[in-house]
Amino acid sequence: MKKVLAEDLYQFRFVARPQWSKDGSKAVFTLFSADEKTNGYKADAWLYQCGKLRRLTSGGDVRGAQWLDDSTLVFAAVRDPEDKEAAKKGGLTVFYTLSLRGGEPEEYLRVPAKAFDIKPLGKDKFAFLGAYDNYKERDPGWEVFDELPFWKNGEGYTSGTRRRLYVMDKGKVSPVTGEKELVGSWAADEGKLLFASKEFKSVLGMTSGVYTYANGVRKTLLADGYWNVHGVFFMDGKAMAVMSDMKDYGASQVPYFYCIEGGRPVRLSTMEETPVTTVGGDSSYGGGAKMAVDQGYIYYTAVEDSYSVLRRLKDGKLETLLNAPVSIDAIAVKDGKVLVSAVTQQKLSELYAVEDGELKQLSFFNEELAERSIQIPHPITAISDGWKINGYVIYPADYEEGKTYPAILDIHGGPHGAYGAQYFHEMQVWSSAGYFVFFCNIRGGDGRGNEFADLRGQYGKIDYDDIMAFTEEVLNQFPQIDRERLGVTGGSYGGFMTNWIVGHTHLFHAAAAQRSISNWISKFLCTDNGYLYNQELLQGNPWDDTEKLWWASPLKYAANCTTPTLFIQSDQDYRCWMAECIQMFSTLKLHGVDARICLFHGENHNLSREGKPKNRVRRINEITAWMDKYLK
Repeated sequence: MKKVLAEDLYQFRFVARPQWSKDGSKAVFTLFSADEKTNGYKADAWLYQCGKLRRLTSGGDVRGAQWLDDSTLVFAAVRDPEDKEAAKKGGLTVFYTLSLRGGEPEEYLRVPAKAFDIKPLGKDKFAFLGAYDNYKERDPGWEVFDELPFWKNGEGYTSGTRRRLYVMDKGKVSPVTGEKELVGSWAADEGKLLFASKEFKSVLGMTSGVYTYANGVRKTLLADGYWNVHGVFFMDGKAMAVMSDMKDYGASQVPYFYCIEGGRPVRLSTMEETPVTTVGGDSSYGGGAKMAVDQGYIYYTAVEDSYSVLRRLKDGKLETLLNAPVSIDAIAVKDGKVLVSAVTQQKLSELYAVEDGELKQLSFFNEELAERSIQIPHPITAISDGWKINGYVIYPADYEEGKTYPAILDIHGGPHGAYGAQYFHEMQVWSSAGYFVFFCNIRGGDGRGNEFADLRGQYGKIDYDDIMAFTEEVLNQFPQIDRERLGVTGGSYGGFMTNWIVGHTHLFHAAAAQRSISNWISKFLCTDNGYLYNQELLQGNPWDDTEKLWWASPLKYAANCTTPTLFIQSDQDYRCWMAECIQMFSTLKLHGVDARICLFHGENHNLSREGKPKNRVRRINEITAWMDKYLK
């Protein structure tokens, strides 16, 4: 069997955004692929009909393909050279149609703004979410900040910018929302709009209001100031929302489904799980809907411990349609027929039908992966403070009885996330490189209710205890792992915990902290969501609770570190800004510890999942080389 290499990313195909046609006779989906030549991603539309697949486009530039009617697709693309220049400046989005009856794509609609999505409202009438800049004119020589946040991960400098809703009727564009209003989730149904938004002039808050718009009239369903709205949608003409009042567990509190009737939200669900989420990974791309409405049912994805689940809800009755060691990336439902794009234990992203609680594979784009030495994760459970901490161990691909091996602990981000048993590229690369790999789902994570996820004021305490208890259990059950050759890595919250670990134990002999956090005081004040979430999660702020935030900061303990540490960082990561790794790096250097920063230009917090292909490959190879240097 061939080893799994970081460079295999160039061979991967990613199934995303499945959507049934309105009559349910066929479905369209987008197939993404990493392109080494352009160092980007190609995207083309494919059709699924009568059990067969057919490629619809070949230009590699299709974005957001959706049904205009049962025989016509509409998608965004930039093809004319002059349009490309206008699009770069954020002043144009061009949509094309493609008839399934034949012919080439034809230009359909020109939106004089950067449009993130369009939805038909009737003949020659559309709604779209578009970029708006209150500063009107910007000069490339400087930036002006007068708002928080002043930048946002994946979007760049955002002070003064908004996402506004617009209606385009026979070419005339009219705004639905105000100049200072930021729109989050939105939906359209029979000419009516439903959206969650917040107006702010200085500091963006955590709550949103919910509103409708039809025939030029806007109505308030829920006033701003009370609800953390995760999403809105229509069902049978009624306004629905996924939201939380944050009264019991703050920002990490599980949201529920609500029907908004008469200005009053009526809760529909009782399960303590986060709807429209999935198990974390690095082998998906393109996204898609994680919720659908069909025949009075709400279909949605969630996480149960370390598995992706697909459920449906109707009249208070909850059914589980799929519970398997997979990561569900997107779903589509029509007349009870369910399609999903998913990553399984041994397979990359493919299209599946869900039938009788099982996955029926419909596409076979990544069969060459079967030639690689893929190792199935073995479940293992540890006990920490009375809690079961569940996780997995992956054997080295070249494992031989009687030999000992180095091992890498991989810590997930969030912390409100979860790892599962599906294919995870970086872990399989390390397995092929001769490592045991182990990982777990600790308190603070998703999939086990509010109490398990509540890490407020406990950073560096119960989460560290859980990880160390799990590590000791792995070492006890797998004596083939050499205790003198242990490495640790993780990203975001996992980067925080990596930094915390190297300052609190000498058990690990190599570390790689990715998009990490070292100082909660600087994180609080310098990142796009620090002032919102860090006060909530740390239960304090820099001016009133300086010692509390400093106590929970890995930088406080960095002088204790003897572990050689690599820092993986992106210079446009505004979620965990580069000052975090620089502070940790400088401290280690000043105390004689070997440290290295690999800084990726033009990348953001999502490097490992959505970054440029060459940078994603380099990132894995950087970590592998660092581990090899100190553990082999």
